[in-house]
Amino acid sequence: MEQIQVRFKKLVPWAQLPAYDTHGAAGCDISVALQEDLTLYPNEVRSVPAGFAIMIPPGYEAQIRSRAGMARKGIVVANAPGTVDCENTGELHVLLLNVSDKPIRILPGQKVAQMVFASVVRASFTEES
Repeated sequence: MEQIQVRFKKLVPWAQLPAYDTHGAAGCDISVALQEDLTLYPNEVRSVPAGFAIMIPPGYEAQIRSRAGMARKGIVVANAPGTVDCENTGELHVLLLNVSDKPIRILPGQKVAQMVFASVVRASFTEES
């Protein structure tokens, strides 16, 4: 299994760095860096901070995706898969969307999304006449 070196910087002391739950997991979990509960109402989208910055090496990207457990509750990543590339070095935020018909509470430190790393392939474009 290929590994890349990805650097993280905690921006708040209570931030949790991403972690793989199992040895064979493709995605690492992202937790929210909240200090108090957050309620997402039906059809509401919120940008939720992860509390850390990420530095991905050139030639790679991170895709932010919904977690199955959260999706079953009605919380999905609004722009899934969201792309984080090597030029994005600020705080990571996750766009959460409540697709249920009831308010859902997000707790501090709750795992809300997953991040999968992939190689980037760039295209060259040729105009055809």
